[in-house]
Amino acid sequence: MKSKYKISRKLEPIKTTAFVTLLNRATGVLLLVALLLVGFKIQPVSAGFGSAVPQGMNPQQVAAAIKANADALKAFSYQQRMQLQLKGETKKITLTQMNYDMYGNLQKTQLSEDPPPDAAQQSSGGRRGGRLKQKIVAKKKGEFKEMMQGIAALVHSYTELPPEQLHAALKQAAFSPGEGDMAGSVQVVMRNVLQSGDSMTIWIDRNVMLFRRAVIATTYEGNPVTTTANYAMLPSGQVHMAQAILNYPKKEVVVQLDNVNYGR
Repeated sequence: MKSKYKISRKLEPIKTTAFVTLLNRATGVLLLVALLLVGFKIQPVSAGFGSAVPQGMNPQQVAAAIKANADALKAFSYQQRMQLQLKGETKKITLTQMNYDMYGNLQKTQLSEDPPPDAAQQSSGGRRGGRLKQKIVAKKKGEFKEMMQGIAALVHSYTELPPEQLHAALKQAAFSPGEGDMAGSVQVVMRNVLQSGDSMTIWIDRNVMLFRRAVIATTYEGNPVTTTANYAMLPSGQVHMAQAILNYPKKEVVVQLDNVNYGR
């Protein structure tokens, strides 16, 4: 069964930079702030948790901590490395400088791209194989772009949930203590958010009230796709998204972002 999130061919094929922006957004602050500002009313419980909010974890306090952290991060610049893999082979790597302007808007300046755009065109175009081969290559590229566009639309739908839908999902959420490398956190799991069997999971550190990890697990055209964001703390105390990975096993596609070299 085809996914309802597939986009019309009339739209321009999605570019890698646009998809990277969406991946950032899917695991960024806005989603989780909205999630915790819904204003749900569930009685708190002690250790063991269950479906209720654990004692000492106030959603408004968490939202305030997230906003303060996001504002503090705007004083930093950093670099973002994007790697696109297809069937285990790295197809593209870009390095982009990320800075916030005086109005708090994120500005991006690409520093490098490997392979360079002109080199990629020469290797796929050229005269080898003639026009037929060029048409086959162009068709495959078009299909790949359309697939990535469809996945991007699907992920986007989770970042733009209507408040009432998010509220309904959160009311059914399960809260539990984080385990393993997530020990010391609260795990919040929401299921059947947009599709039967999908889930949105976040881990919130109980001490600093900021997140450690966020995962969206869903399906595109009946096949699993996941977006995972891992967070880390800077020496100055701010928590940032250190890495984000989108994985679509059906086509062996992996997009990985690494945010590095933070500085004021």
